[in-house]
Amino acid sequence: MTTTAMSMNEIHANSLLASTFTHPREVLASPFLDMIQKRCILATWASDAFAVEGKPWLRQIPGSSQQIRIGDILAALRTLDGDDGPPAQSQRMPLPKRMGRTHAVGQTACEMKRLRADIHL
Repeated sequence: MTTTAMSMNEIHANSLLASTFTHPREVLASPFLDMIQKRCILATWASDAFAVEGKPWLRQIPGSSQQIRIGDILAALRTLDGDDGPPAQSQRMPLPKRMGRTHAVGQTACEMKRLRADIHL
């Protein structure tokens, strides 16, 4: 139960911390915040909880009179991600090999050729 209370306290503290900045540039430039705190503030701002009603591309930052574009917030998050290095290459499953033509039960290859010839006439 104390773990939940601590996480709620951390969320509240980060919300208060987020209200001391007015733009993502200020968050990135702050020498007092570590990467995790910066990411937390920017992610909080990017959430739909701060979306401007009727304008989902804008966010209203608590304690600020100006609205911020979500693109500016996401760009700041990408800047933080740039310090992590490039993303890992995803391993795609190989495509299955193309299977040969299937014939109807009891149909011979000769009958298949004749059927194709009748279609292309």
